[in-house]
Amino acid sequence: MDTPSDISAWIDKLAIEETIIRYSDAATRGAWDEFEALWTRDAVWEVASPVDGRVVGARAIRESVISSLEGEDFLVQMTHGSVITLHSETHASATTTIHAIARRQGEHDVANYGIYYDELAKVDGVWKFAQRRLQPIYSDFSPLPGIAPISRDELAELR
Repeated sequence: MDTPSDISAWIDKLAIEETIIRYSDAATRGAWDEFEALWTRDAVWEVASPVDGRVVGARAIRESVISSLEGEDFLVQMTHGSVITLHSETHASATTTIHAIARRQGEHDVANYGIYYDELAKVDGVWKFAQRRLQPIYSDFSPLPGIAPISRDELAELR
């Protein structure tokens, strides 16, 4: 039988998993207000080699990601499960395997696989990223054979 603390832990893990999924969803759709809301005010976003980037602050993270994605014809990022560890009622860590594909017409096509290493904080009852580090594992720059039937701008307008 589940105890109240077991149930509370499962609720927190589900809320953290939703935060992780909302990140990929917002990045894919270009939903930047939703994206920014997933971060603590002083959050840290890092991307390991070969990109080697670090940005501090929710607004700065938003602006950096928008800048890096603004020329993409499309981006689709998918999560493939998360391992979540609760450290306290307000602190957790997680690892999430991801797959992303993107195209910038005339410049590049890319399929990436990686792992996010996250530190999360519960702020006013909501789980947010305090630190998020992407470790790229594999990148393929072969031409993607498909078409993008909707632009990123058009996708951002849907809801």
